[in-house]
Amino acid sequence: MGGIGKTTLAKVLYNNLSSQFEHRSFLTDIRETCARKGIECLQKQLICDILRTPCDVSNVEEGIGVIRSRFTSKKVLIVLDDVDDDTHLNALAGESSSFEAGSMVIITTRNKSILEEATASPIYQLKELPSDQSLILFSRYAFRKDSPQSDYEVISGDVASTTGGLPLALKVIGSFLCGKGKEVWEDTLKKLKKVPHIKVQEKLKISYDALNPEEQQIFLDIACFFIGWHKQSPTYMWDACEFFPATGIEVLSLLSLIEIDESGNLMMHDQLRDLGREIVRQENAKEPWKWSRLWNHKDAEDVVDNSKGTRKIEALCLWNYGEGGRSYTAEQFKELANLRFFQMNGGNFTGDFQNLLPQLRWLQWQDCPSDFAAANFHPKKLVVLDLSYSDISEDWGGWGPLKVATELKVLNLTWCWSLKGTPDLSAFKSLEILILENCSGWKRFILLSETSRPSSP
Repeated sequence: MGGIGKTTLAKVLYNNLSSQFEHRSFLTDIRETCARKGIECLQKQLICDILRTPCDVSNVEEGIGVIRSRFTSKKVLIVLDDVDDDTHLNALAGESSSFEAGSMVIITTRNKSILEEATASPIYQLKELPSDQSLILFSRYAFRKDSPQSDYEVISGDVASTTGGLPLALKVIGSFLCGKGKEVWEDTLKKLKKVPHIKVQEKLKISYDALNPEEQQIFLDIACFFIGWHKQSPTYMWDACEFFPATGIEVLSLLSLIEIDESGNLMMHDQLRDLGREIVRQENAKEPWKWSRLWNHKDAEDVVDNSKGTRKIEALCLWNYGEGGRSYTAEQFKELANLRFFQMNGGNFTGDFQNLLPQLRWLQWQDCPSDFAAANFHPKKLVVLDLSYSDISEDWGGWGPLKVATELKVLNLTWCWSLKGTPDLSAFKSLEILILENCSGWKRFILLSETSRPSSP
C-alpha cells in the first residue's frame, strides 16, 4: 500500500549498508521517472553511480548491455524504489549474474507479483503500524511530542486509529490538527470515519481541502511539475501570479504536504503527488483538454496536435524525450489564453503569435534550435526563461522578440555551447539570476542584486 513506509525503510537499509559497498546507487520513484523521462534516464543514472563516470545510452537494450558487461566485477548495493513493471526491473537489474557475489538489490513495489517473478528473496511485506506506535507518530506531528495532551488523549486515539496505521496519513492528519481547537478535531474525525480504510487519498484530501485557493494552486503545481525542483524558480512564477508563495510554501510544509530538502528542493510523497494529479483529473474526467494542468506528454501532445486547447489549461508539458524537430504553429496555441507555464524540448514555433500566450510566466525551451521561426512572439509577462542545452548564439533571432519580457527574473543558458558572449540583456531590467554554466568554456553562476542592471559586454 502506498504511504505505508516502503521508501523510508529502504532509505534506512541503504544508509546502514552503504559503508559495506564501494559501488552503490539509490534509484528513487522509478514509476514516475519512467513515465516522465523513460527507463533510459534511469539506466544512465545507475551506470554513472556505479561506474562513477557518465555513460550515454541511446536505447534500453544498449543500457542493458552496459549493465551486464561492466558490472560483473563489482559488488553493488542498488535500491530500486517503486517498481511497477517487470520490464523496468529487467532493464535495471535483470540478472543476478550481472553482479559480483555479495551484491544486494533492494526493491520496493506495491505489486508483490513483480518480486515473485524476479524470484526475490526474502520478500518483506510492510504492515500498518500497531495502535501504540500510531499514536506516538501522530502525537509527534499533532503535539510535537510523543504523547497527546491529557485533554486530547481520547480523541487522539480515535483519530490515530481511523488512519489505519498508515505513517503518511498519521503525519499529514497530525500536522493538519496541530494547534486546532476541539471543534476542528471532532469534525475531522467524522470525515475520517466516512472514508474506507483503503482510500488513503481521500483521507489526505482533508488537509488539501483546508488550504486557501492560492495554496491549492501551489500544491497542484508541485504535484504535477515541480517535485525535485529547487523552490526558487517556481517562486518567481507564483509570485507573479499572486499566489503568495512564501506563505504558501510555509503552510504546505507545516501541514506535511511537501518537504524542503537540505538543498532547497521541493519534495512530495508519491501518494500526495497522486492525490494532486487526481484532483486535476477530476476537473473533467474524460476530457484532458479541460484540465488546468497537463503533465503527461501524450495528453499534451494530443491537445496541441489536434488544436483542442482551452482557456482552462494553465500549465502544459511537451517534454518528449528522444523526439526533437517538431514544429508547433500559432494556430495550435490560439485558445491557450491562460497558459502560464510551458515546457518543451526540441521543436520550434511557427506562424504569427500576435496577442497569443498573454499570461505566460514560465517558458522552458530546452534544445531550442538556432533558427527562430515565429513572428510577433511577445510573452510580455515572462519571469522565468530556460533555454539550456540549446544551439543558440548571442545573435539568435529570438532575443529581439523576447525583449518585451521586461519583468524577466531568471535566465538559464546552461550548456548553450554556441554562445561566445552574452546577448544584449539591457531590456531585462528586473533580471536577478543569470546562469551561464558550461557556455563555451564559461563556468559561472551570477546572482545580480536588485539594483544592478545587466548590459551587453
